Amino acid sequence: MSRLLELLGTNAASPGARELLARYPALRSEIEELGPDDGLEPVRYLRSEDDGLLIKCSHDGEVRAVFFMSEGKDGFAQFRGPLPGNLTFASTPGDAVSAFGSPAYRRPAGKIGPLEVGELLRFDWPNHSVHFQFRSGAEGIDLVTAMTARSVPGRRQGRP
Repeated sequence: MSRLLELLGTNAASPGARELLARYPALRSEIEELGPDDGLEPVRYLRSEDDGLLIKCSHDGEVRAVFFMSEGKDGFAQFRGPLPGNLTFASTPGDAVSAFGSPAYRRPAGKIGPLEVGELLRFDWPNHSVHFQFRSGAEGIDLVTAMTARSVPGRRQGRP
């Protein structure tokens, strides 16, 4: 798996995280205010369009999610490091199943509102999950998202 998955659940300011993140000097911090009037904590992102990498942190710096972008996804360049399971952005859903076994969650390709979306596969481990969002109408992966288990919408806690 990508070494960046080691960041999940750690503090982005910890020595080990800083050492790993130093490989991406273009990362810039930004804060998203979600709703301070509603008691919602701000979310911090570490973003590098050039590296194809977006890291979501809690307000206190805990790494909650790592997003590995494909070329052009939301204006990002393609992530050039290793993807989980040694997959590539040209991989298919079958490749992901071969690498990880049966997914914990599978959403077939289709429409969500007016948007055409490709197949989505989620694989669970005790402390994290990895999602593969495949391109709609084309081969390959559009986005890989790794999240702490408690950050995954709909995932029951305490189960891999």
